[in-house]
Parts: sequence; C-alpha cells; structure tokens
Amino acid sequence: MNTRKIFPKTFFGRSLVIILIPVLLLQLVLIYFFYERHWDDVGRRLALALGGQISFIIKTLEEKKFSENDIQIQFKKAEGNFLFNSNWYPNEKLEKFGQKKINSLLDKTLEKSLAERIKYPYKFDTKKIKNKVIIYVAVNNGVLRFSVARKNLYSSTIEVFIIWMLLTAVFLVTLALYFMKQQIKPLRNIIFAAEEFGKGNNNYDLKPRGAYELRQLSRVFIKMRARINNQINNRTLMLAGISHDLRTPLTRMNLQIALLKDKNAIKNLSGDVLEMREMIDTYLAFARGEKEEKVKNTNIFRLIKKLCEKDIMDSKKVIKNRINKDLYVNIKQFAMKRALLNIILNAIYYSKKIIEISSKERNGYFSIFIEDDGKGIPKNKREAVFKAFYRIDEARLSKSANTGLGLTIAKDIIQGHGGRIILSSSLLGGLKVELNLPN
Repeated sequence: MNTRKIFPKTFFGRSLVIILIPVLLLQLVLIYFFYERHWDDVGRRLALALGGQISFIIKTLEEKKFSENDIQIQFKKAEGNFLFNSNWYPNEKLEKFGQKKINSLLDKTLEKSLAERIKYPYKFDTKKIKNKVIIYVAVNNGVLRFSVARKNLYSSTIEVFIIWMLLTAVFLVTLALYFMKQQIKPLRNIIFAAEEFGKGNNNYDLKPRGAYELRQLSRVFIKMRARINNQINNRTLMLAGISHDLRTPLTRMNLQIALLKDKNAIKNLSGDVLEMREMIDTYLAFARGEKEEKVKNTNIFRLIKKLCEKDIMDSKKVIKNRINKDLYVNIKQFAMKRALLNIILNAIYYSKKIIEISSKERNGYFSIFIEDDGKGIPKNKREAVFKAFYRIDEARLSKSANTGLGLTIAKDIIQGHGGRIILSSSLLGGLKVELNLPN
C-alpha cells in the first residue's frame, strides 16, 4: 500500500499524524481492555447479586405458598432492601412476555450470570423501558416481574475513566499542536527567506530560532546568502571596471570621428560606435544582472503606457494596451520595465502591424500577454530562444537582432520576481508571450 497517498503532504500534517496515531491506538486499547475487564469482573458480580436476590424472593414466596398478603409484604421488603420493583402475574405463561435480541455487553452478562442464580425459566429485556432492566421469571403459579434500575448493574467507574481518558487525550494533542507550531514556525521563516532571496530581496531578516537543527539550518542559509551576495558584489565591481575600460576607447573614437572631414565616413563610423556601445551595455547588463532594487506597488497599465510613449518610437505599428487599469502589483519597477521593453520591442520588430498587450488575474497570480501578428517561433525552438546568444535564422532574435540576449534578460527578471515566461502561438497569427507573476 502506498502510504504517500494516505498521509498529508505537509510536514505539519505528517507530524500531527505521527502523534495522533499512537495516542488513538493507546486510548482504544486501554478502553477496550478496561471495558471488557470491567464487565467480566464488576458487571458479572452485580448481575450475580441481582440473581441471588431474585432467587431469595422466589424461595420465600414458595415457602409462603404465594399468598396475596405475603406477596405484598415481600415486594415491599425487596423494594426497600434490594431497590427494585416487583409484580405478580398469577396464572400467566412466560411465553406472553417478549425478549429483545441479545447484542450488548449487559445482555451477555445477564444471560451468563442469571443462569447461575435463578433455577427457573426466565427472560429479560434491557430495551423496553429506558434506563430499566426487566426480568421475568416463571414459577408454578404464574410469572414474577422484576424491574431494576440499569445503573445498579454496572459501575460508573467506566464512564469516569473514559471521560478522563478523552479529556487527557484532547489536552495532550492540544499541547502537542502548540509545540509543533512553535517548532514549525522557524522552518516557515527559512522557507520565506529562501523565497524572498530567490525573488531578489536580500533584506529579509532571518533569525536562527527553534530546535538545534533548525537553528543550524538558519545559520547555514544566512552564510550561503552572504557568500552569494559577496560574489555578486565582487562581480559587479569587476564589471563596472570593465565597462569603464571599454567605454574609454569608444569615447576617444567618437572624438576622432568628430575631427574627420568626410561626412559619410563620420555617419557610418558614428553608427558603428553607437551600435558597439549598445552591444556592450547589453552584454554588461546580462553579465551583471539587475542591481539591488526595492519592490514597489506599481500600476502595470500606467507603466506599460509610459514605456510605449517614451521608449518605443515606431509610429507604423499599432500597440493596443488592454491591461486592467486597476491592476497594482509589487515589482521592481526598473527591472520589470527592462523585461517588458525587451519583449515589446521584439514583438514590434517582427510584427506586421498589430501588437496587443492584455492581462488576467487568477489564484493569487496575474498574467501579462504580449501578442503580435508576425511569423512567430517554431515550437521546437521556443525553449532555445531563452539561451544566451542564441539566434534563429529566418525567425526572431532579440531586441537589436544582434546580441541574442533580449529574451534571456527578460526571463531572468521574470524568474527573479518568482514568476515564469511561456511562449505559444497567438490568435493574431504570431507569437504570444505570457508572463505569470505572483500578485
């Protein structure tokens, strides 16, 4: 049997099951054995005592020849001394009085014990009258009926014991739940810290708490985060130096170009230098990653509208912004702007005329769809286009059609926000880029 399908999936749920199963088994075993022992011992003795009392009354009445006066006297004594009511049905047969099916422990105990004390044919009924046990005994001249309170045939110890067992079990489980939550809370903090670190938030304050192993795990995570941040900072400083070294000769080249007299040469060389500068900026942005940036609550509609008005200068293409105007999400504005710009420029470059941008909210996530009416990307190449410097002949490239980093950078930014990017076919005929991000 596969226990994975039965047990809960969460650590808390499985821990709870591990605690509850032994407690419940222990409770059931104790209750079962105590219950059986109680009826075998105490219940049997009480039933034997009742049978002896009934036999005593029958024997006394036989000695008195069942005279009416003696019957009433004995019935009053029985009521006062033995605490049960008696009735006399002269000239009646036992078959007239019914008996329910024997199925309870009390029925089984009475069946065994009364036979040892009562030497006459008898029947009993434990269900006819609530909280009463009726016993019918056939004698020579009729039938005697005895009615005894049900509580006189068993001890209340069993009820007290079961109540205390259940109360104790509830208390222990509640106590266990409290301590389990206290132990799992540090683990949840570690998970949250890891999730935030994966989204690029390095400011979450994680304090080692809980059991020894959890404190150790917290310390290991903090050290790992510090090492990763240190490596990122060192790489950023190194690349900043490289960026400065690469831009210096480009600046000198611009100055030398300005001194040239040939206008065509100046135009061509200036275009080449500008293209080289853009390529260097793109390479460095990819290698450096996005700088540390705080998350802000941002209106996506206004962000895309501003981006299209300021950074996109292609009047021949129609961009339809169908984003929900009231959609606010927590994002890194500059990083997300860069990702959206790369994807939108890519769509503009390869579209025929129309680019449509829309959104949808669902189950704690929101999605941004960027579609065009271009040629699209073949299914067998949709994963490969996210690789750095990957190029597709007769299809799509990146933002500038030279570096092959536009979609790679966009994917890194989206994943840094805890989301994912999916490529599919658009109803417009071209490519559909779907950005799924946590809301």
